[in-house]
Amino acid sequence: MELKGKRVVVIGTGVGGSGVAALLAKEGARVLVLERNGFPGGKAATFEREGFRYDTGVHWVARGEKGPLGEISRLVGGNLRFRVLEPAIRIMVGGRMSDLTQDIDNEKELDRVFEELGVLPENREGAKEFFRDVMRPRTPEEIAELDAYPLSEYLTRFTADPQFMMLVSGFIGMYLVISPKQASTGEFLLNFSGQARERNLSYPLGGMGAMPQDYLDALARMGGEVRYSTPVARIVVENGAATGVETSSGEIIPADLVISNNGIKESVELAGRHNFPDDYLEMVDRLRLSLAAVSVKYALDAEVVSPHFIYYFPRPEQLDTQVGLMCPVPSAADPSLAPPGCQLVLAGAPTSPYLEDPAEADAMSQEVLDKIENTMQYLFPDIEKHVVWKLRTNTQYTANISGRRSGEVIGVSQNRHQVGKNRPSNVTPVRNLYLVGADVGGRGVGTEMAADSALNLWRHLRDA
Repeated sequence: MELKGKRVVVIGTGVGGSGVAALLAKEGARVLVLERNGFPGGKAATFEREGFRYDTGVHWVARGEKGPLGEISRLVGGNLRFRVLEPAIRIMVGGRMSDLTQDIDNEKELDRVFEELGVLPENREGAKEFFRDVMRPRTPEEIAELDAYPLSEYLTRFTADPQFMMLVSGFIGMYLVISPKQASTGEFLLNFSGQARERNLSYPLGGMGAMPQDYLDALARMGGEVRYSTPVARIVVENGAATGVETSSGEIIPADLVISNNGIKESVELAGRHNFPDDYLEMVDRLRLSLAAVSVKYALDAEVVSPHFIYYFPRPEQLDTQVGLMCPVPSAADPSLAPPGCQLVLAGAPTSPYLEDPAEADAMSQEVLDKIENTMQYLFPDIEKHVVWKLRTNTQYTANISGRRSGEVIGVSQNRHQVGKNRPSNVTPVRNLYLVGADVGGRGVGTEMAADSALNLWRHLRDA
């Protein structure tokens, strides 16, 4: 497709929307991005409060500059930078602890980790064989065959050791934000082997919001435009084709191409369900979402939490008062995110995105948030003494920022029925209407999947 001079409206400044906007501007398209919020980034936004800069969610990046996030920045002439820290992550499960390095596929490292985590000696060879198999090169066809295979069944090929299963479940939760029973073997293998091979688990300098901002800065250099505080009320469809958008103020903005980063379910509503064939609507309605998450963000006046990235899951007898959580310390990677001598800590835990009753959803969020604080107090007994401020964010917080119906972490779940060839496409049945973001057309971990979606849509439009 000849993109030079095309009028393109992109809805949303998340990683997918901002990324594809910059890529299309590079091709000479006239790009306008409309953002409902007064700030960029959506689920990848970063905010400032009393000298601390914190993220919408609880993030770390699997492949950093070596993955699709870095690739977009290089393609559009950006300046996105990441920092890799060692150890990569501290795993605390079942009352045992081990620090995993970036060299996780090294068998000597695995021996140490299995010893420290309490994997039974008779099960360690099977556990190592799992890592060997994960790292084995596979063709796209082999991955496609494994996409629909339950990850829980794949794991039991190697060992059912409970400590090993909790270790891998931690990675599944951090990567896919779903349970092992739901997860796709193919998707997990791609994600885990990519991180292990690249040895680049990292955090973006400037916070997660630095990623979409980097792309939007490139867009501006190429003549593109972003309008903030401009919600889109509907996508205008005439004779089976998208012809522009109408903003909440009633302004009609014509476009040759409309690209929505607003989620597939929400985008269908914006364009009008009557404009889509029944089989597409049935597919969209069947799509399941990832788990939601709630978080407690700690601004501390001292360095209390160490190391910089922790995954913790309590013993069974602790589950009444504690919760499994992911706890990154962004200021360890980028000290500018907190005042000198201070620390920014994010602690998040999953919860359900499907509760219809707002009061019930809020009650569940508050219960999990209380457990997060209990868990952090258990792990770091002095943490409350050093709190400058503390922010508890529930599922509605995420939904309000993202413009989505619920506070799901990723969007469309990466379960074994919704990855690979079964992932919704960037292309819709409405001509000139395309989708971008973690819901569609990409693979990877969270924001990396959104960036992969942007790259794939750019290539599709460029080469069409």
